[in-house]
Amino acid sequence: MVVLIVASKQDEAAQNIARELTRIRNFQPVAGSTDLLQQGEVLIKHVESDGIYTDRLNLDVKFDAVIFASRHRSESGEPALTVHWTGNSTSHADFGGEPKSLSYTDPGRSRAALLALDALKDSKKINYTVTMEATHHGPTELGMPTLFVEIGSTEKEWNDPVAGAIAAEAIWQAAISPLEGKYAVGFGGGHYCNKQCAAVREDGYAFGHILSKYFFEEYDEQVVRMSFQRTIGTRNPVAVIDWKGIRGPERRRLIETLTSMNVDVVRV
Repeated sequence: MVVLIVASKQDEAAQNIARELTRIRNFQPVAGSTDLLQQGEVLIKHVESDGIYTDRLNLDVKFDAVIFASRHRSESGEPALTVHWTGNSTSHADFGGEPKSLSYTDPGRSRAALLALDALKDSKKINYTVTMEATHHGPTELGMPTLFVEIGSTEKEWNDPVAGAIAAEAIWQAAISPLEGKYAVGFGGGHYCNKQCAAVREDGYAFGHILSKYFFEEYDEQVVRMSFQRTIGTRNPVAVIDWKGIRGPERRRLIETLTSMNVDVVRV
């Protein structure tokens, strides 16, 4: 199991997380490289490009997953620690990646990251919200599960060493200890996926892609199919639907697609 962690040199939060991860887990420079460090089968690569636009890794190694350390922005400016898979579920690709394209996912890694963030935030007693986000932004074409773990939402939090250490350890857990769960693809609800987060914490689910209510403004059956096809580790993920987080006609259309795919539906 070889996992790559990517930290953009343009991103203060990414550099904070990478610095803490290097310290905590004693990463060492790889001989002959100025931007690559290693600890066991986990590597850290510092890149010049912004994370969402890192479409090529330029490494002759086959990775099981890539995890981006990253900043998170929000209009509220609320301190937050977030986890999400990458992809563009509509024809818009304003922040990297290709339109109507989703990365591969490995749900056990997102479950491990979210629950680690929960536990560490509580143990460190910091006032940050911990949440999963719906699938959004690039990169989409790396050909392997592509996960973001982020610190938000302002420069103060991006440079907070405690938040950096928490995010670093969550990334480490996602890299080396994916958690088994009931594999699922999520649908509906807002960007911060409150119902799906509860399903992870309370009901043992592990999510690949989560397509929020905004996906249904430009519904595409092929994107729904892709969200299941690009979930690795299981042949039979279920669909966990935020029932009140999708309007009735849109929900019925989704269920028609899921029925044609023989996918079980779970209401939350």
